[in-house]
Amino acid sequence: MKADLVIKNARVVRHDGEFHGGVAVKDGRVVLTGADEVLPDATRVIDAEGRVLMPGLIDPHCHLGVKFPYPEDMRTETAAAASGGVTTALLYIRNLKESYLPFYEERKALGEENAVIDFGFHFGIQREEHIAEIPEIIARTGVKSFKCYFGYEPDNPIGIVPATDGWVYAAMRILSKVPGGVINVHCENTQIASWIKKEIAATGRQDLGAYTESRPAFCEVETIRRMIFLAEKTGCSLHLVHTSVGMGPVLAAEAQARGVHVTVETCPHYLTRTCYDEDLDMRAKISPPLRDRNELEGLWEGMLNGSVYSLGTDHVPFLPKKLEDLWTEFPGVVSFPWELSLMLHFGVHQRGLPLSRLVELNSFNPARRFGLWPRKGHIDVGFDADLVLVDLDEERTVEHTGKGTCIYEGWKLKGWPVMTVARGEVVYENGEVAERHYGRGRCVTVPA
Repeated sequence: MKADLVIKNARVVRHDGEFHGGVAVKDGRVVLTGADEVLPDATRVIDAEGRVLMPGLIDPHCHLGVKFPYPEDMRTETAAAASGGVTTALLYIRNLKESYLPFYEERKALGEENAVIDFGFHFGIQREEHIAEIPEIIARTGVKSFKCYFGYEPDNPIGIVPATDGWVYAAMRILSKVPGGVINVHCENTQIASWIKKEIAATGRQDLGAYTESRPAFCEVETIRRMIFLAEKTGCSLHLVHTSVGMGPVLAAEAQARGVHVTVETCPHYLTRTCYDEDLDMRAKISPPLRDRNELEGLWEGMLNGSVYSLGTDHVPFLPKKLEDLWTEFPGVVSFPWELSLMLHFGVHQRGLPLSRLVELNSFNPARRFGLWPRKGHIDVGFDADLVLVDLDEERTVEHTGKGTCIYEGWKLKGWPVMTVARGEVVYENGEVAERHYGRGRCVTVPA
């Protein structure tokens, strides 16, 4: 057998351990793994020179096509993702019309015309009709993951329709009967945050800390408790997205011990930044907000002890921030190109996070959670050849030249992806994504 691609002389790291050797790829899939001497000849052979080869990252949390045209974002941002070792991105998308079905078909088609990497969808519940449509959506699109948003007032600057507990409960009752069905919840107590915001905004404060203090950590903790309660009552699987509080993983672990299927996602910004960092201003407004050092350390404890389940970037390329008013500023930052490097630098190098645990957080767990297993998230025979080659010792400074707001500009990080392979094709090498790769991505959320 002659393979299409062989990567040899690598430190191959999976969620369940590692070995020295490499992988052989044919027709977009892994056909052999093992020591260098057992690997076949190939059209292209890459010597990894002892560097780390990991499964490509599955980023289960991003927002594209919100403030820039969707086809444009699917080009620019999936290329940025590929540069960061991301080989599959799952988009949280919102549709204000009655049905998601025409919207899905349009977004799927436009995505496949432009994306560099594979992609899929979660659907935001934005009106009551969306709840009734869930069974048909699942049957006709394959999407089994739905999101409810708390923490947004009705007049929020990005037009999100906030959920009610009734919406969540009704959706949970339906999804609890669907194998693989999951409700994702943005947890913040909307009413309490709104009340405190009025008090703090009235003081005239415009510093980033004021935004955090207007929606304190207990607002998130309270809603996490409430969502876990509803999940326990309905038997629905619950995913806590972009968790910013240290109590999130603790509460989830306690619920798991009672048999509740609840998982916790956090994001690189909550693990590396605080709302009181002196170099940050309203440009670093994120929803939920950056928090203080205690919450950051609590999340790292969950990263290291296993109670944080997965990582997502919450990458959102908004228009340049206006820097006029903290309270009406768009929330959101971009992280696709740097998530892996941030975790290598602050997790692996500084805190001793095992590489196998990082693979679990970035690839294995997201694949299992969102119906991509046993196709993605692992390096083994039969899996898509989604791979990232990492130089653990390379030091590089973060430079942001794309869309959106970067809150890591100028940071020197140790550990960078140097090559990304998506479904057997090298899509990122020598610091760039070639033009021919645009439009090769495929939608992974499709009917069974």
